[in-house]
Amino acid sequence: MEYTLQNGPDGKATRVVIGGSAFNELKKLAEGHTKIALITDKQTDKHCFKKLHPYLPTAEKIILPDGEAIKSLARVEDTLKHLRESGFDRKSLIIGLGGGVVNDLAGFCASTYMRGIDWVMIPSTLTAQADASIGGKTGVNLGGYKNMVGSFWPSRAVLINPVLLETLPKEHLMNGLAEIIKMGFIYDPQILEHVSRLDPAKLLGDDLDTASRLAARGKIEIVNTDPYEAGGRKLLNFGHTVGHALEAISMDGDKPLLHGEAISIGMAAETKLAELESVCAPGLSAKVKQTLKRFGLPVAYPHASLEDILGKITSDKKNVGGAIRWTLPENEGRGVYDHEADEENIKTAIGSILS
Repeated sequence: MEYTLQNGPDGKATRVVIGGSAFNELKKLAEGHTKIALITDKQTDKHCFKKLHPYLPTAEKIILPDGEAIKSLARVEDTLKHLRESGFDRKSLIIGLGGGVVNDLAGFCASTYMRGIDWVMIPSTLTAQADASIGGKTGVNLGGYKNMVGSFWPSRAVLINPVLLETLPKEHLMNGLAEIIKMGFIYDPQILEHVSRLDPAKLLGDDLDTASRLAARGKIEIVNTDPYEAGGRKLLNFGHTVGHALEAISMDGDKPLLHGEAISIGMAAETKLAELESVCAPGLSAKVKQTLKRFGLPVAYPHASLEDILGKITSDKKNVGGAIRWTLPENEGRGVYDHEADEENIKTAIGSILS
């Protein structure tokens, strides 16, 4: 199955290939490039590289440490120096193999090295396959703020092969499911039908594959109409205003939240805000939380204060002129963006997730 993203910086489209044959595209994509770098992390290299290796042209591996900490300007500088010292030029190719963290960094390196070189993304996590790999955003964190430095630099192709999901522990499958559920509540209610059929004890299978594909297709449709987040693409931010704040705060604790866990809690808070603002009917908040809790996803975070969360939110890059811009659900499969909410309602909604 193949889709097309019409958002290349030079007018070229991004091919999104989904299915068991996706890796067959690698050798063709590598043609005409002088050198190839495969950027991945230790865990992905250990568990996924062997599934990719038979299809991969000769490439130089750059293996990064695991975890969110690699999304830094210091790590970008190290990686760019490695490329330069290894003789990579403007006709070289970067292949990113990993989840959102690895590919955010790989894409940002591709966008900045010699003012931009080609890259291909191979998402290895459910979060990346359903969401993070699509749309051309790249970037790193800055001073505790998520994705504060970055660029729009779409890859030449996104190769999504569900076989890589077999390598994931259950908590990471649950983590990715949060972004799929997000798309169900904000864009396509069909997704929620497939999610309702999933067995929390055994997620892998046709319903998860279909829900993931529908989420990816929905994001492609949104991005094709608004590649640079001037309008409708902001729908994808549901759960992310509070979620990114919590993710950043949790990095200073003993057990940082996974991205999907933070977004899950963010959706609980932001749906509560939608109810308080009369954007949605009463009861949607309970349904969102029920859906998330069924899969063991968190809907509360008692380890932060209201003041800490508000401090992070007011510095969010999505804000304009100091005003917080919210994406909120109206009903299953429909939402609004750029909503400015009452300050007391914001505090009440955030307070609802702190215990």
